[in-house]
Amino acid sequence: MKFSIVIPTLNEEKNLARLLTQLQQIPTTSSFEIIVVDGGSHDQTVAVAEPYAKVFTSPVKSRGAQLKLGAEKSSGEYLWFLHADSQLVDDTDLFAAMAARLMIPGVSAGFYRLVFDQSDWFFRYLAVTSTWRGRYLGLIFGDQGLFVKRTFYQQAGGFPAVPLMEDWVLSRQLKKLGRFYYLKIPLYTSSRRFAAGKLRTHLKMHTIKLLFLLGRSPEELVQRYNKERKK
Repeated sequence: MKFSIVIPTLNEEKNLARLLTQLQQIPTTSSFEIIVVDGGSHDQTVAVAEPYAKVFTSPVKSRGAQLKLGAEKSSGEYLWFLHADSQLVDDTDLFAAMAARLMIPGVSAGFYRLVFDQSDWFFRYLAVTSTWRGRYLGLIFGDQGLFVKRTFYQQAGGFPAVPLMEDWVLSRQLKKLGRFYYLKIPLYTSSRRFAAGKLRTHLKMHTIKLLFLLGRSPEELVQRYNKERKK
C-alpha cells in the first residue's frame, strides 16, 4: 500500500515546514511519498520542501494545474490532497484509516472533518457547513483533505487545469462513481483567507460559486476574484 500526498504551494515556507514535519511523524508502516508542486514562490518554499518531497514547478500558475501535475507525477495507488496550511493533530495511522475507508464497497473518495485555527462562532459555522456540503451535496473542497484511490481519480478525469473551482469539478465526477466517506478525524486549516473581513470574504466566495453554477468560466471567475481582492 502506497500513498502519494500532493501539496500545491505558493510562498508557503512557514506553513509547509510545519505540515511536512507532521507528515513525517504519522505512526505508520505504510509507504508514502510527498509531491510538492510549486506555483513560482519567491520565498524559501522550494528549499523547505526538497529534503522531504519530490518538488515540481507548474508551468501554469493555478492550483488546478498544480494538483493535476502532482497527481501525474505521483506513483501511489492512493492519493491524498492537502493544502500547505493544513495541520494534522491526530496521532493515529492516518494512512491505514484512509485506506480502510476507500476499500468499503461503493465509496469513491473521502474527506476529513474540517476545523479552523480560530474557534469563534463564524468559523465553527463554516466548519459545520463544509461537512454538510461534503456529505449531502457531494462537494469536497481543497481544505478538507480529499483522499481517493488512483483508479477512481483517473475514472473521474482528475483535476482540471483551471484557476478556480477545480475541486468542485472533480467532486462532481467522483460523486457519479460512488459515495463520499466522512472521516471524523480533524484536519485544521488557516483562517487567513478571511483577513480582509469574514462576511465580505464569505459572500464573495458564495458569489463565485453561484456564477459558476450559472455558467461563468473559471477563467472569468478568477479575474473577478483577483479584482475584488485588490479593492
